Amino acid sequence: MIRLLVIFLLMINLAGLCQSPVYVTLSNAPGAIVPGGHFTLFFDVKSSSPLPDSLQESIHLPEKWRLLSQRKPERTAGQQTLRYFFVIGTPAECPSGDYLVTFGIKTREAQTNAPVTVTIRQIRKIEVFVVSQPEFVKEGDTLRVTYLIRNSGNNSEKFILKTDLGQIDSGNDTLSLEPNAKMNTVVSQVIPVTENNAWQGASSLTVLMTAPEPPVYTVTSIPVFSSKIKKIDPYFRFPIEIGAGYLSYRYGGRQVAAYQYTATGKGFVDQNSRHYLDFTFRGPNQFIFPAAGTYDQYSVDYHYKKKLFISAGDYVLQLNNLMEYGRFGRGLRVEQQFTKVAYTVFYQKARFFPNQKESFGGKFIYKISESAQIGLHYVAKHVVFRHQPFWSHLAGLSGSVRTRDFTLETEVSSGEANKKRDYGAFMRMQLSKKWISFTTNVIYAGKHFYGFYNNSLLINTNLGFNITRKLTIGGSNNFSDVNPSLDATLYSISPKDRSYTAFISYQADKRNRFFLFYSTAERKDRQQPSAYHYSEDFGNFSYYHQSEKFAIFYQGRYGYSHNYLAADNAGKRESFSNLTQPTVRLFPWIWVGGYFEHQHTSKFSSSDVVENLFFYGGNARISIKRSFYASFLYRNNYAPDELYVRRTFVDASLSLDVKRHVFSVSGGRSYIPNAGNRDQNTLFFTARYALRLNVPLSKKRDIGSVKGKLTGFGYPKQGNLIQLGSHKFMTDSTGTFSFEGVAPDRYYLSITQNEARADGVVPNVRMPMLVDVKRDSLNVIDIPLTRTGNITGKAEFVKASQNGVASALAEKPAVLIKLTNGETSFLTELNEKGEFSFKEMKPGTWDLSAFIPGGQDRFVIEDGKRQLALDADKTINLVFRIRPNEKRIHFSEKNFEVSVKK
Repeated sequence: MIRLLVIFLLMINLAGLCQSPVYVTLSNAPGAIVPGGHFTLFFDVKSSSPLPDSLQESIHLPEKWRLLSQRKPERTAGQQTLRYFFVIGTPAECPSGDYLVTFGIKTREAQTNAPVTVTIRQIRKIEVFVVSQPEFVKEGDTLRVTYLIRNSGNNSEKFILKTDLGQIDSGNDTLSLEPNAKMNTVVSQVIPVTENNAWQGASSLTVLMTAPEPPVYTVTSIPVFSSKIKKIDPYFRFPIEIGAGYLSYRYGGRQVAAYQYTATGKGFVDQNSRHYLDFTFRGPNQFIFPAAGTYDQYSVDYHYKKKLFISAGDYVLQLNNLMEYGRFGRGLRVEQQFTKVAYTVFYQKARFFPNQKESFGGKFIYKISESAQIGLHYVAKHVVFRHQPFWSHLAGLSGSVRTRDFTLETEVSSGEANKKRDYGAFMRMQLSKKWISFTTNVIYAGKHFYGFYNNSLLINTNLGFNITRKLTIGGSNNFSDVNPSLDATLYSISPKDRSYTAFISYQADKRNRFFLFYSTAERKDRQQPSAYHYSEDFGNFSYYHQSEKFAIFYQGRYGYSHNYLAADNAGKRESFSNLTQPTVRLFPWIWVGGYFEHQHTSKFSSSDVVENLFFYGGNARISIKRSFYASFLYRNNYAPDELYVRRTFVDASLSLDVKRHVFSVSGGRSYIPNAGNRDQNTLFFTARYALRLNVPLSKKRDIGSVKGKLTGFGYPKQGNLIQLGSHKFMTDSTGTFSFEGVAPDRYYLSITQNEARADGVVPNVRMPMLVDVKRDSLNVIDIPLTRTGNITGKAEFVKASQNGVASALAEKPAVLIKLTNGETSFLTELNEKGEFSFKEMKPGTWDLSAFIPGGQDRFVIEDGKRQLALDADKTINLVFRIRPNEKRIHFSEKNFEVSVKK
């Protein structure tokens, strides 16, 4: 019995000696923290039995992290729950990532830790500031602007610097900046020479960061004025070119050589820009075949206020689409525009169309609105058809509607000739919307309709659907059986053509385009004997690529063709072709290209034999500035269905433009399809020279003058170089300057050489000064001089009153000082001693401000913005006090339950 009692008492004593385990939990979860910010942690310490008196707490922080504040709970006997409160600050340069904060509780029996992962948010911020730039720059000089680039983020940044104009001294390599690091770079560019007297130049810098951060772009403007000495011409002049040319050509076994003299001119003949004259005199006529060379021409065009137009001599008549779409001849045309109506009357003798002798007529237009009009037309022609001369009288009605998305042109005409009446019709319609595009052209002319077309029919339609911005699908058809009455100078015939096409177009980007279509077509040569007549069904794939230094076009076709020229043919035969046209830019001034095509077909064979046709060639062009241009082209041959317009087998040309003198040479070999000779290869060579003249017509009445004076007492006024645009003047002993005979324009006026500058004297107005010179006017300008003042100062870094943030100024932040008066701005940094200065500033009111890039929330600058009244010969000394932005925490006696929603 006694033994049992002892065992029971011993068990009670052991139970009293054993302590329940201690648990530590985090009551709140801090979100992502910005570098330099602070956060709060609540830890609860719990046990199922009273907490022992030997309880000891500890908290472990990452390097350079600071404990700003803490609150330990008050202990009472038998307490089973305690709450600890900590405010922790992070360093401003802390990189992004996860960091471990460990709170520990130690008892005699064990150590309990509660690790907490704290995430520092990634801050990506590159700031760019203009450190220095000139007040102005001249054309032809090199503009240099210094930029400050600062990484205000908390991670190392890699980036590339680019500029829209000029070059960067750091090059195009990838650069890197550590957090809070900075660098200076200079953007330099040569200011181009223009025809303007004054304009605003720009310098820009773009920082290209890695994705997904957008680029950082900064641009600043600088006044630019002309550096050329432009003489003021007191006369109003009319530009004229006179010259001579030599032409030699061989055609049909005959060699022809001739000389011609030219005189051309165009421009206004009055200073009010009302009367405009354009003339061309070229002759004499020594050429039998006009398609081979330059024919004689005597033309005079006169315009009055863009309302009255008169053409006399040789001119191209384009009255409408059906009656006379384009005819070169000699005669007179008068056209006049009014607000609601317009009319045209003409008389003309055709020069290069033997089937027409002369014509006269006109049209009357009534404008219903800005977008719609109707018209009446009449033409009488003396034509020759099948060696029979007669008169054709044509009358018609036209209408047109033109809006942003829709265009419609229509004409109907009736013609009477040889006591027979016939009709013609024309329609052109275009519709362009965001998702659809539609065009159609219709031409009809009867057998006895003797207008520009005769016995003709054309129906052309194209329909496209824009599925996306890059993808378009559609179809088209073309039925062409037209007989246009073309002049002999146009070197063209019109084959019969019928085709139906379905296509898909894909524009991958600005450089690459793909085009796929399937077509069924029939084509017939009008000339006798015919060189081709075939039908074919084929698929076509095309690809076009264009870049700055390279371009290429590829086209591949595959299908079947049926040759109708062969008396006995085997029906459709396989037909395919491949074409490649590459072009390479070897230097900025020279392009070289090639042409390579292979056709495997029987459609051109009179015996329906499958042939392998090879076509090749090359071209080059050289362009050096605006003074020298040269080009060369060679082709070995063309497919028969391409020879319906003038084709060049060899062509070489060279042009040299030396201000008033222009030299040009050209030569080559061409094919002309609409000639009757069997040998249609024409060799030609031309050499021309032209002299530019500016003939004075009257003395200018629209020039102005600018006069001025440097004012102020006790300052040297002699020897100051004043520049107005490109005009310069050295001031005399009284400081007077004068510019006579200045053309009306906007100019910058500046003091480019100031003898008083060494004595601390500057103009008391904004320079350069923008001056508007108007016609028949005198501008009087006073430029007051004044002595300068200085602004100096320093920054004092003050420690915080709280112990937790006392170390925030262990590394002093970068401070920028900006000075501006609303017209001019200056930016500087503190030197190693924390000082700054602005020397030789104009007296007046200035705004001075100090700021910390990327650290505005972490620091406080006392009186960071100040307005100063700067006097001459005075120096203002300033002090900026900078301290950390202290976060004060107030504790309450109340208890709050803190929980985190999940």
